Amino acid sequence: MRVTRSEVEEILCCKISNELFEKALKEARQKQKYIYFVEHRAVVLQHWYLVKLTEEYVRILAFADLTEDICKMRNMEKEHPTKSQSAHLDNHIVADPDL
Repeated sequence: MRVTRSEVEEILCCKISNELFEKALKEARQKQKYIYFVEHRAVVLQHWYLVKLTEEYVRILAFADLTEDICKMRNMEKEHPTKSQSAHLDNHIVADPDL
């Protein structure tokens, strides 16, 4: 049985885009495989479990998009870079004088 967008929307009590659903479902399938690989619990392979994982990823991805949008709206700029030896890229600290 295939997870449908309407199943996830029913849990969330709101509509979601096809793009968000497909991205969340892809992430949920990867997490499902990982959990089963580590724990070998048959419940992880059940349909309802994948639906719940998909719902979880819809929330995660939507929150990430919202956070990015808020940062753009607040016109946040790079103030000064900080180097991290463990990070592949520079991290940037942003100060907002209005806060």
